[in-house]
Amino acid sequence: MRSAAFAFALVLSLAPALAGAQGEVLHVSGERIALAASREIARLTHDADHEYVAVSVVPDQVLTGDSVSLHAESPVGSPSFVNVPVTIDVDGKLDRTVYVGYRMQQYVETAVAAHDIVPGTVLSEDDLTMARVPFTGRAANGIDALVGRKTLETVLKGQPMTIADTSVNQIVKAGSTVVLIVRDNGVQVTADVIARTSGGLGDQVSVYNPSTNKALSGTVTAPGTVVLDISGGDE
Repeated sequence: MRSAAFAFALVLSLAPALAGAQGEVLHVSGERIALAASREIARLTHDADHEYVAVSVVPDQVLTGDSVSLHAESPVGSPSFVNVPVTIDVDGKLDRTVYVGYRMQQYVETAVAAHDIVPGTVLSEDDLTMARVPFTGRAANGIDALVGRKTLETVLKGQPMTIADTSVNQIVKAGSTVVLIVRDNGVQVTADVIARTSGGLGDQVSVYNPSTNKALSGTVTAPGTVVLDISGGDE
């Protein structure tokens, strides 16, 4: 009985020494691992419109030992997706390898909202600005292509604005009376006509002149205004 108690006491006295032999609990943050990987990614060649971006957050690592060191190796993969192996050594020996994934992100220059825009807004140049944004498969647009169009939904500041997010602001509507301006080598004639088709700024619309019984077409230049320029051509 006395020998058993002695053995138990001996085990308790050796426990701290045994724990010390195993080493301390070490924490390696995911940020530290990602930073090591980013240095290797920076070495890869890419142009101004493309950039490698991380696909996920790197988890923290918990290890046991006295010292830890990280070594990022060359990226492996394809032009569209790569992994950077980051080896973690504990006390000079390899403990594990963490792979940090990156994908190739394309950027485009396109029109974005200069401020929050509510639905039904007729866009002006002050509502839009050009910015470099991630490409999501939707075509890029210049500001000129959007000015005069009407927004369909709320657009937040900095959000890309596409043609699909807008509709034509019909400032000439079929059946309404509009002013037709006919220009011919410096001579300008105006007449009240009936719009046969609807259109927005810059659109071609058909009109009918009840005084002459003629059907014509012209370009919408302002609300209720259509211009027909026949300079250099036959009437």
